[in-house]
Amino acid sequence: MKTILFFLAVISVQSVYAQHIRFKEVKNHMIAEVSLNKQVKARALIDTGSSITVLDSTFVVSSGLELNPTACHHALRLTAIGKTLWCYQVISDTLDVDGLRNTRPVYIADLRQAKKWFKDGGYDMIMGSCYMAKDGSQMVTLNIAKGYVKYGKQALPENKYKRGIMTIDKKGFVGTDAPLRIMDSDYRSGQIIGRFIIDTGNANFFFLCGKSEGVIESLNRQGFELSERTKDGKTIKYIKMDSAEMLGKKVNMEKSILPIIPASIGRNYAGAIGYKFLKEVELVLDYDNNFLYIKQ
Repeated sequence: MKTILFFLAVISVQSVYAQHIRFKEVKNHMIAEVSLNKQVKARALIDTGSSITVLDSTFVVSSGLELNPTACHHALRLTAIGKTLWCYQVISDTLDVDGLRNTRPVYIADLRQAKKWFKDGGYDMIMGSCYMAKDGSQMVTLNIAKGYVKYGKQALPENKYKRGIMTIDKKGFVGTDAPLRIMDSDYRSGQIIGRFIIDTGNANFFFLCGKSEGVIESLNRQGFELSERTKDGKTIKYIKMDSAEMLGKKVNMEKSILPIIPASIGRNYAGAIGYKFLKEVELVLDYDNNFLYIKQ
């Protein structure tokens, strides 16, 4: 199997810790639901103390060790089922995301190795961030159970999954046209018809955008925020609307990017909606055939 890339989305949340992690296996991937302070549910999480690293919706690993920023370096080692994979491109830095400055250290690991271990065509792989021991003296080994890291090639039921062709450019965008649901605080659902994009280049964004009008039927009580890019591609104009203005309103998405921004809980950004959006949509990435499957 060709090298498979899984990418991380980083969200900085002050004083957020994992309460529990419940694993659930489905057709050919694993889902983890994580409760954060019993307020927000994310698809996956690694707890780093003052900030959290949120993974994609397929795999999750976690470690309770505290990070030592000065000890992080390239080529940390992870172990799975007696096999050894190497972790590359460990990053310790601050992020500036659309004006939201995260001053806490962020740790991102891009794992680029996977090995075929099963006769049935399945693949075992590792997903997660690398941790150094607090004193920086040794590497941390994460032992991942077989069922949590298997990535199979079983066929998905067509009536439940929408298949879209993935496109990967220099920045690593992956996307497809699909209806996407958004949940408001009362769990009423609305949707935007548009394009789902994962920014694998920066490894910390999820975007919703489209070339046609979308209708937001319901949303979080705190309102919603659109960012519109001008023709020069540099200026960003923020369009803020409260819930009353947005309900049932058509939004022209042709020149707009709707970011699910890394944001603290309670801020008037799309971050909180982003958590619920990720909870509503299941993604299966088939990098061999360049297909993205979205569960309908």
